[in-house]
Amino acid sequence: MTDRSDQHRPSLFAFLWSIPLFKRDPLVAADKVTDRALVSVVAIMTFLAALTLGAAQFAAGTAAHWQVMMASEVTVQIKPQGSRSIEADIVKATDILRGTSGVTSVKVFSRDESAKLLEPWLGPASSIESLPIPRLIAVRLDTAAPPDLAALGKTIAETVPGATLDDHRSWTKRLGRISDLFLIASLSALVLVLAATGLAIVFATRGAMAGNREIIEVLHFIGADDHYIAGQFQSHFAILGVRGGLIGGAAAIVVLITIHLTGRLSAGLLEGASLSELAFPGLQIVGATMVVVALVGLIAGIASRMTVHRTIGRLA
Repeated sequence: MTDRSDQHRPSLFAFLWSIPLFKRDPLVAADKVTDRALVSVVAIMTFLAALTLGAAQFAAGTAAHWQVMMASEVTVQIKPQGSRSIEADIVKATDILRGTSGVTSVKVFSRDESAKLLEPWLGPASSIESLPIPRLIAVRLDTAAPPDLAALGKTIAETVPGATLDDHRSWTKRLGRISDLFLIASLSALVLVLAATGLAIVFATRGAMAGNREIIEVLHFIGADDHYIAGQFQSHFAILGVRGGLIGGAAAIVVLITIHLTGRLSAGLLEGASLSELAFPGLQIVGATMVVVALVGLIAGIASRMTVHRTIGRLA
């Protein structure tokens, strides 16, 4: 029996069902327990799919941002060379850098700052005072008109013995590969989640057809159009899929926004890293989540329709 008490309960889906596109004949009797269980499963699947897609967008955006930052900065390392004055070598190197077109800023790291960078590997700075610590120069480039890094590195090496220029290209390539692998893994997980959703709809459709078998057989043998019967099941499960998709998608958006706000609050815990370096997709994730919800509804409708046609074909 169809529970008609829910028809008077105000909801978004009651409004949607009043639209001609969502109207259907009561061929598929509503089962509150089964329908709620299916909506819960679809909501969980959509939540995981949207969360996976959001994480992929977050990682891809952050990696792209870091790649741009790494490409816009190079590092000059000057190693101590016997009796040569490293401070004089630093002055020579900075003069060359500041006189090069395409260089926007030059920052020389002091000995203490250089020693602090080595602390994770060599221990406290006080214990490495006697070591010949290389000095670093951070060089910011104009990304619109960058200098010839090969020529610049050659000039610095010829002028200052023991000086090398690192353009971070190897690290940029590694970061790009890692980002691509993570994106492929995320999209693969998204496909698997959507496939699992389709299988859940298939089994739910089979159960609904088993419960309405006598009605379907009567309609089929008196000449009812197979497309009409399949359309009723497709409409029923597509609506359930969209309902579960909206619930799961909304939960995923809330989680992603919460993570973003938490990151803002804890930005001070990131040593030297500003939150602007972490690219949050913003409105893009909302649009992507809506795409996932639409895909879930589409998969639910297609899976149920294919299942109905296959089952009806066996009755012929």
